[in-house]
Amino acid sequence: MYMPEKTSPNDELPRARVAKVAIYSGFVIAGIVTTLLGPMLPILMVRWAMTDERAGSFFALQFLACLAGIVVLDTVVSWRGYGATLAMGFVCIALGMAALAGGNEAVGMLATAAFGFGLGMILPATNLWVAEISSSRRASALSVLNLAWGMGAIASAPLVLLAQRYHNLPLLLFAIAASSVLIALAVVAIDIKAGSQNGAGARSDSAPPQVTKASMLVLGALFFLYVGTENSVGGWTAALAKRTEASPGNPWELAPWFFWAGLLAGRALTPGVLLRVTERALLITGLALAGIGSASFLRVATFRSIAVCATVAGLGLACVYPLLVAGMVGHFGGQARGAGRIMFALASLGGATMPWLVGFTSAHAHSLRMGFLIPFAACLLMISLLGMLPKQSVTSSSS
Repeated sequence: MYMPEKTSPNDELPRARVAKVAIYSGFVIAGIVTTLLGPMLPILMVRWAMTDERAGSFFALQFLACLAGIVVLDTVVSWRGYGATLAMGFVCIALGMAALAGGNEAVGMLATAAFGFGLGMILPATNLWVAEISSSRRASALSVLNLAWGMGAIASAPLVLLAQRYHNLPLLLFAIAASSVLIALAVVAIDIKAGSQNGAGARSDSAPPQVTKASMLVLGALFFLYVGTENSVGGWTAALAKRTEASPGNPWELAPWFFWAGLLAGRALTPGVLLRVTERALLITGLALAGIGSASFLRVATFRSIAVCATVAGLGLACVYPLLVAGMVGHFGGQARGAGRIMFALASLGGATMPWLVGFTSAHAHSLRMGFLIPFAACLLMISLLGMLPKQSVTSSSS
């Protein structure tokens, strides 16, 4: 009679390491896909003769589809677990990338919806999984995870530049699709399980968190505005750079790279900075820096000045998302998954609305620079909202 072998804790260590490698590698792919529309949009605008307002609808479609993925996330995770959920998300990305490689504008919109839906399952599920398995220093763990996302984000613009220069854009999209399929197979084979929610359950012996409607609204607004700001700046800098300099050697495709590079550098520095300053102080400083970078786009005249503004904005925004997610998980405890679905949904709405609003403003003001008033105003509003947020909603993230 066959007796199954018992798995010892030591046997689980290699599996846990492989799981983390797969998860972090997948987040690099997710970073590329999330930010791909930015450097690709000017190419698609020429190919399909789109106005700024119509091009902005692609951002709206990506993040509305992302919202749909978030809506079904909790049900799928409860039904099939994290592994199958992530695999489904990466399969959707693969289908979207493959479809975007060819076809007309209508096919491109369907492709955008497909990979947007996949991102809606992958991004929040991965953040929640890492938050659950991190029993201490949750903010630092999430900063490292989002550092992996940032690596993918900064790779997207150079990849598009190389593909465009060598007329191999479909090859790039098919390569991303193939990589997504490999990640999907890996996470299913590893059978990734949920964490014990040590950090989330840390409040069980103490008084339950006071979750008020006001704090929920403020935190939701911060998620909405942050993702909207990030995607507005990262999504439109390439188009701005292309229009600012008409010289043949203008590397406009690389403009988003400087934004994502600033974001990546900031996230690499965040764990160390948190040892010296409070999370609230870091959030306010970062948002002020991002506001300065966004406002400076109104005065840019060269590619170099755009690169500087984008880097400053990215550096300022770097700490915001990891701290918001960590604070949400620490504050809501065992209810973090349910609260997370609401917060991530609002984040997707911000990603769908604000970049489109930049395009709308540009089309009606006849100036893309004026569109960058949208992320600037959002940074100011986020600083104001932080003053209305209970301190425990932020400071609990490090516990």
